[in-house]
Amino acid sequence: MLKPIASLFSLSVLLLLVYGLSGCSGTPTRHLVSDVAMIKAGDTTKEEVLRLMGDPDSKRKLSDDIEEWVYYEEDRAMMQDTPLVGDVFDANGYAMVMISFEGEIVKTCRYRGHEDDEFDWQDDYHWQEIEQ
Repeated sequence: MLKPIASLFSLSVLLLLVYGLSGCSGTPTRHLVSDVAMIKAGDTTKEEVLRLMGDPDSKRKLSDDIEEWVYYEEDRAMMQDTPLVGDVFDANGYAMVMISFEGEIVKTCRYRGHEDDEFDWQDDYHWQEIEQ
């Protein structure tokens, strides 16, 4: 009687392990901070940026000769990857890289990021609100 219970328990643990590890596979993660450190304004080409960072999340033409590419990624909370309930959790923040090109060469490269709680300090100043 004990052997079928042990087999059922082992099978359950194995299925849980396989299901849990399947959440680890998927789309490769970009690491904007380290990738952007390899880009040098006035030197790096569009082709090199594509090789380093992949396709941008958005592109726009600022003029005939100037184009801007934007790369964006969320700093995902650990619980966001939990199957079935991950959508309930918010990201910890985000990172964004904006690269402008003049012709085929990088003109500017800017990194911006923020943490989810970055502006929590404003909650301490509720007494400064103007009464009407």
